[in-house]
Amino acid sequence: MMPKVPTPDDGSRTFIQSLARGMAVLEVLSQCERPLNLTELAEAVGLNKVTVSRFCYTWVRLGYVHRTPDKHYHLAPKVLSLGYGALCRMDIRQVGEPYLQELSRTLGETVNMAVRDGIEILYVDRYVTEPIMKHPLHIGARLPLHCTSMGKAILAFLPAKERNEVLTNLPLHIVTHRTITTLEALQWELDQVRRQGYALNDEELSVGLRSIAVPVLKHGQPVAAVNVAVSTSRYTVEALVERCLPALKETVRTISDLLAKQVPVRRVHRRSEGE
Repeated sequence: MMPKVPTPDDGSRTFIQSLARGMAVLEVLSQCERPLNLTELAEAVGLNKVTVSRFCYTWVRLGYVHRTPDKHYHLAPKVLSLGYGALCRMDIRQVGEPYLQELSRTLGETVNMAVRDGIEILYVDRYVTEPIMKHPLHIGARLPLHCTSMGKAILAFLPAKERNEVLTNLPLHIVTHRTITTLEALQWELDQVRRQGYALNDEELSVGLRSIAVPVLKHGQPVAAVNVAVSTSRYTVEALVERCLPALKETVRTISDLLAKQVPVRRVHRRSEGE
């Protein structure tokens, strides 16, 4: 399914609508697994082809988008320098990196870290032990808050006012047959998550995938979340909690303590990991 990224407009005189529209084109290309033509891009961002053509021409000239001989567009490698540079400077990733790696090694399972970006989570680090999802994730990938364990872990520990503001603007899209699709059900689950201290994802994002997540707190505020992702063929929900939660909690507690104390952590070299 082709992503839909309508361009925002907050009504402010200082809001640059043309810039927002140009960025919407990049967002669509970043979420699509194949090159798109102008008709597809125009439909995705809700603009006419002439306007989208001008944005694409500009992005191509700047080196962030590549145009194929048959007039299709996809992101060029240069665009990676923007996101990766920001990710590499994130303190949370620097602090958590060696501990996530150790947790993955100890459990023999995939471990991920994500932060909240609006109504989505953004993956900032991950250690993969086996392919579970049909479409592999990567650092920089974005997923909805409501159907991910890390998203729910972060949401549950937000201050009440901020959480309510996010929920008001949160589209509860159906992803699988187990996705939460009502605000009442999501609020009930977030209350449960806050009481028990961890969140579960039981095939709500992808059939065959279960995960458990704990929020990373800094001065009581959720700045990220860490999860352990497993295959349903090997873990029941009960087994996931029993086998993985203690080590996951200990890892997150260590990261949270280091963030609170602002202890510098030496970065470790890591190899590229594939699905």
